[in-house]
Amino acid sequence: MQDNEYGSSPEAATTAAGAALQDGRTADARALATAALREHGPDPVLSTLLGRAHAVENDDDHDDEAEQAYRQGLADFPDDLGLLTAYAELCLESDALDRPGRHSRGPELTARVSELAPGSPQALHLDRVGRGLDGIRAASGGSGSSPASPIPLSAAHAQRHDVRTAVATAPDLAEATRLAEEDAQRYPYDLRRTIRAETLTALGRPGRRLLLAHLRAPLLSVPIALALGALTLIPWTASPLSLWAAASAAIMVAPNRLLGVLENRARRRGLARLLPPPADVEPSYSPLPPPPAPGARDFAVVGAAVVLGLFAMISPSWFMTPAPAVHTDYPHYTASAPATFLGEPLLSALPAVDGVDPSVAEIWRPSGDGSFSYVYGTAEEIGERMAEHGFQPAAIIFGATGDFHGTGTSAIRSYERRITESDATIDATWDAPSSLRPGGTLMHCFSYTTDEKEKAGTHVACTWADSGSSGTVDLNGSGLDHSRSIATTLMARDAVLHEKESGPSGNAEASSRHRSLRN
Repeated sequence: MQDNEYGSSPEAATTAAGAALQDGRTADARALATAALREHGPDPVLSTLLGRAHAVENDDDHDDEAEQAYRQGLADFPDDLGLLTAYAELCLESDALDRPGRHSRGPELTARVSELAPGSPQALHLDRVGRGLDGIRAASGGSGSSPASPIPLSAAHAQRHDVRTAVATAPDLAEATRLAEEDAQRYPYDLRRTIRAETLTALGRPGRRLLLAHLRAPLLSVPIALALGALTLIPWTASPLSLWAAASAAIMVAPNRLLGVLENRARRRGLARLLPPPADVEPSYSPLPPPPAPGARDFAVVGAAVVLGLFAMISPSWFMTPAPAVHTDYPHYTASAPATFLGEPLLSALPAVDGVDPSVAEIWRPSGDGSFSYVYGTAEEIGERMAEHGFQPAAIIFGATGDFHGTGTSAIRSYERRITESDATIDATWDAPSSLRPGGTLMHCFSYTTDEKEKAGTHVACTWADSGSSGTVDLNGSGLDHSRSIATTLMARDAVLHEKESGPSGNAEASSRHRSLRN
């Protein structure tokens, strides 16, 4: 976008872009500079303004755009002091770890500016920037460095130490900010003072109290975040707090990143406002005391963080449900259908009979390996019953073989619950006494009716469970008392199940014949 008054000449566009950048309207400054370069062609001042309008955003993508603008300008004006200075400053302030190539070009560009204009304001500015960065390293306890050495990572450490000290020695943040600003104005050439003032000013803005708390106790957030992280690894089925812990851990980590961005911008503003030192003052010297070396408290907090980290890795296993024990000492059965049961012929080896709704038949079809399901009756009898009461065979035997260790009373009552859900009416329930069932076998029975026309006890169902099998016998016929229903169920169990035995040829069935049971 470009107004006509700005398109009349490069000078008018330069004035407009410079005013926008000065007012903080960086997007407008970039748009004006880009439009002017496109219309009027290469111009060193416009390229410099475009690069600075990107660099001021303090963002990696914008820094890349700034470098591109400077390099394009230098391709046409290789000796322009403004372009060289702006590009050198960008390179010197770049992160030596993230952008090693860009950072290494800083000293070369600085030397080029000194060669073209020794003693010029541009050369002095770049020298001040380089010395100021080295001063941060020296004040942080590091050794001095040549202009070609990387920007030290201890700059943030010194910055945080200075801010924590200022806050701790003042009654509140506002007073600490006022005192730091006054001190920076008395020593405008001291980089640590200017950075401290800029950081405190940024922390005093609304909504940044959490960052201040994080800056005061940065290591404390590490064990807290790890403790919350330990909770996040616990399965939510074992602890419903795990999802909330995950959100809390993310919140604890976020302030560190936000604080780093705030500090980085404060360092840039401090560098921008730095003034040349007096002739008798060494530029890299700062009377502020260096940050102390890590002490016992720091090592204790780090040790606690390591312990919590180990806890985070192993603690979830304590809340896991242990895998069920695998048993091998149970009867291994095979199942086969007798040809007849209670005088009724085998109609189907699966509950799939013409006229039966699949949702009804599904109740008689167990799932898993070793399952069986047999229907007894004749099609003619079933047709008569369907006309009067709906489908109900003479008898249904279904179940499964396998490891049934630990089967409880709730499991053997599951068929009763499913019948109840089908709108049937339960008339009576009873359990088999120990005198009527083999040792260790559980058995639960109930009688029911499917509609109001039927007499109480028209249908009787019994479910058994032992260590190697579980099954249900559902009988259609009234007059079965408790003892007879239990005995009939045990007869069906013995007729269907055949225990394996170990022999020379491996497991063989103890009995391979079908037994027919009649009334």
